[in-house]
Amino acid sequence: MKMSEYVRQHPLLIVIEALRGLPSYLGVALVVSLTQGGGSMGQMAGVFLAAFGALLLMNMLFSALGWLYFYYRYDYGHIHIRKGIVFKSERSIKRERVQSINVYTNILQRAVGLATMQIKTAGTEETEVNLRALSLAEVESIRIHLKGGAENWEDGEPEENVLAIEKLEGRNLWLAGATSGRFLILFSVIAFLASQIFAYMPDTFLNIVFAELVEIPLEFLAITLVALLILSYVVSVVLFVIQYARFRVERYQDRLEISWGILKQNHVSIGLHRIQALTVQEGLIRQPLGLSSLFLEVAGGGSEGQEQISMLHPLLRFKDINRFLGNVLPEYEIPGKLAFLPSRARIRYIIRATVPTAIVAGALWHTANDAGIGFGYVSLLLLVPALVLALSRHANGATSLDDRQLTLRFRDINRYHVLIKRTHLQSFTLNADPIQRYKDLRTVNAPVLSSPSAKYFQLKDVDATEALRIWRWYSKTS
Repeated sequence: MKMSEYVRQHPLLIVIEALRGLPSYLGVALVVSLTQGGGSMGQMAGVFLAAFGALLLMNMLFSALGWLYFYYRYDYGHIHIRKGIVFKSERSIKRERVQSINVYTNILQRAVGLATMQIKTAGTEETEVNLRALSLAEVESIRIHLKGGAENWEDGEPEENVLAIEKLEGRNLWLAGATSGRFLILFSVIAFLASQIFAYMPDTFLNIVFAELVEIPLEFLAITLVALLILSYVVSVVLFVIQYARFRVERYQDRLEISWGILKQNHVSIGLHRIQALTVQEGLIRQPLGLSSLFLEVAGGGSEGQEQISMLHPLLRFKDINRFLGNVLPEYEIPGKLAFLPSRARIRYIIRATVPTAIVAGALWHTANDAGIGFGYVSLLLLVPALVLALSRHANGATSLDDRQLTLRFRDINRYHVLIKRTHLQSFTLNADPIQRYKDLRTVNAPVLSSPSAKYFQLKDVDATEALRIWRWYSKTS
């Protein structure tokens, strides 16, 4: 392809774009058929097919117009976009403004040798460019031309050394799926479908269904519920393995390259200068097993796909994190020593957790008494997990400092270690209410730049002396 020529994407983009809205077309067509289809199944089926066909045809028409009036071209260090039917726009992106180049392929795209390229930029109103139907050779060519380096690469792409490679595979991948905590996925799907369909079903049909359910023995319903829970767990594990299969992290001189997936293959590039903080998450299931996940807070770009881009590793043993970071991201490190919250802060954590729970439990008890249920006092048992959570939050709250990095450890339900470089803190704030001032406690607030907006990390009731030490560390001249 001559670099000076504007070209369109592959014509199959029309079909790909039209099929993206397929689930919504089915839902709208079903609603139309239930409300406008009359009383017979034949009429409802006819209305459904007509509505679905009209929606699909209309969207294919819009997709065709979008494809017809969207052009792109690229040369060394630039990519140019021209689009618009009535209102034309042209956009030129320099290599220096590119924050990341991410590539995704689903089953349909791979079947025809196509891929989606997402180019994220900084400092502009439009932070993303999505080219959804490019050949794999075209994707690679654009990546080469937008990478840094020499202005002329007639002899091919300069070779780069991979500084480190980390993978997730084998039994560790299955262990990650088994401890991911997604076991209610099947129930979520059932609940969503029920919320979308039940509202449009005739009352007579619903009455028949509920009458049949009442006749089913309680033991059978309990066995069915347990079976659905097991099935949901198995489905969640398999879907996790499919989503994160072939997970691979590569460290280069200036960036991380992360790839994963089978049905949808993902390849993202994260410039090291965009990484603002690293978060280690230990879930309720994973923490007792010594397992954790790693996430990145990334600056620049839009919100689409941000959660996927921020995943650094789905599963690592906590004891192996510093080894992993030493290979892949040596700029960060889990500290060996922590400054824990003072014992005088414990009562504040207990009050914050138990008082709202006590109010809810009292309301449930009162409601149960009004309804003639004699076991309303059982709701007071909610105070037990609230108290345990409060004590755990206090026990796990901690801070740590070294010359370059602030570490905050805290718990909501999961436990987190947040690692922030001093140069990446947007600001640093200490707050104190009257009781905190009396007890020499402070609330620490540490915001960092992230996408799509700033991310705030907070730890309450830090010892005032430790909070002042962090303040001085942040305020000193670099």
